[in-house]
Amino acid sequence: MHITDLSPFTPKLPYSSHCMAFDVSQYQDEDYAFFGQPFPSKLQRAVAKRKAEYLAGRVCASRAMKSCGIANFTLHSAEDRSPIWPENIRGTITHSKGIAMAMVSDSIDVLGIGIDIEHHMTEKQEQELRSQILRDDEHDAFELLRTYHEKPLTIVFSAKESIYKALYGQVQTFFGFDAAQLIKCDEYLLQFSLTKTLHDDLPKGTEITVYYQSVQNMVLTECVNLKR
Repeated sequence: MHITDLSPFTPKLPYSSHCMAFDVSQYQDEDYAFFGQPFPSKLQRAVAKRKAEYLAGRVCASRAMKSCGIANFTLHSAEDRSPIWPENIRGTITHSKGIAMAMVSDSIDVLGIGIDIEHHMTEKQEQELRSQILRDDEHDAFELLRTYHEKPLTIVFSAKESIYKALYGQVQTFFGFDAAQLIKCDEYLLQFSLTKTLHDDLPKGTEITVYYQSVQNMVLTECVNLKR
């Protein structure tokens, strides 16, 4: 599998990250050994796309962790498919249509990190998925976001994915898109408010900040869950 270690994004969070493009059409199972990653038995019957995405994400995570002094760590997955990071490491992985990225931190103040890459939705997708992603009370903030970006629903979808990843390690249970309400935005930041209590330290009304940027018809969102 051919990879290119060149990121189109400039991450805003101050943590170690690695991004790369990869070509799914060139994937072979032998690529796992080539990149020093064990081939997970659960992917034995998976399609090439899934195998390539999993490998690319693990390679990104491995390279990001090197900046934290961690090498040769095998990143397994839990039953809920979330990565099992080394002790004292908080991390996140994302991939979308031939691009993968990972971000990690060993800061004791970081409870979780969430990043998400999405390719721009089509106009039809934005129309069809709006009711599944947006709350009714997000209309005003969403219309403001539309003045900053032509694909606002892609950004909100990605942001809520990043929020979920950043908070899940603390919450330890599933919560939907309706748990976070977009309340403010500008050209670079989105501000959300939790609509329900997710944890004793994440009560209803807790505000969550998400950075966003759009490059080459793709969106990157970043969120961090810090000790309060």
